[in-house]
Amino acid sequence: MARHLKGKIALTAGAALLGALALSGPAHAADRVSIVTDNGDLVSQARSYGANGAVQICDMYPDGYAVSVHYYRKTGNLQTLKNSKGSPNCIETTDIQSNPITLFKACVVINSVDICNPAYEDTGR
Repeated sequence: MARHLKGKIALTAGAALLGALALSGPAHAADRVSIVTDNGDLVSQARSYGANGAVQICDMYPDGYAVSVHYYRKTGNLQTLKNSKGSPNCIETTDIQSNPITLFKACVVINSVDICNPAYEDTGR
């Protein structure tokens, strides 16, 4: 499966706007999603929502591989959150609304290598 997944993984930008922008200002940013698919199957889904203080990574497919999310906060360096719980579990970062998530992308972890969506999702923060 690892050889198959490595060679055939289709990375899809999940630039889905899941909620409307609120009128009250920057504390209500849009929900954003980044995904990784394989042959049409959703494998990994990362999501930042609400005030974008946190990012969530969900393992969406029972293939035995971990998933991760690479992300940046407004202040700080690249960070990674890895989810090894298996499908259909999700984990998330601490909600720090004063230092929101600005960019993130979903990944699947194969043989200790993160294979990620090629594009970072921008939260607008």
